[in-house]
Amino acid sequence: MIRHTDWTVRLTDFVKSKKHTPFEWGVNDCCLFVADMALAITGVDPAATFRGKYKSELGAMKQLKKQGFDSVEAVLTHAFGSTVSRLEVRRGDVVLFENDGRDIAGVMFGEVLAPGEYGIETFSPLLIKNVWRVG
Repeated sequence: MIRHTDWTVRLTDFVKSKKHTPFEWGVNDCCLFVADMALAITGVDPAATFRGKYKSELGAMKQLKKQGFDSVEAVLTHAFGSTVSRLEVRRGDVVLFENDGRDIAGVMFGEVLAPGEYGIETFSPLLIKNVWRVG
């Protein structure tokens, strides 16, 4: 997976396009949000085997297990490789953070971005647990 030469423009366009898109399981949940970002900046879809296969939280968990994963962290490591230090996080990286006791996948864009009830929500980088490079 290699970033397009104009990845910064693509990343900004991606964020603009998702700004008001609410969270929806199987459409715009945290894992598909980061996969859509990776697709936008690299042309590679790391969630191709998950798309269209679930519509609920329970369905997402069943699909994770069916494909051999036990956590969001495991699926992100499979898709993006080894983690890097939290201190090395940069724009366009995929991150894992905790919110209300749950692991959430997000995109680093100055602040951490993740889908919420009314569209993109922002979170502090201080919440980051793990970081993966994209491309």
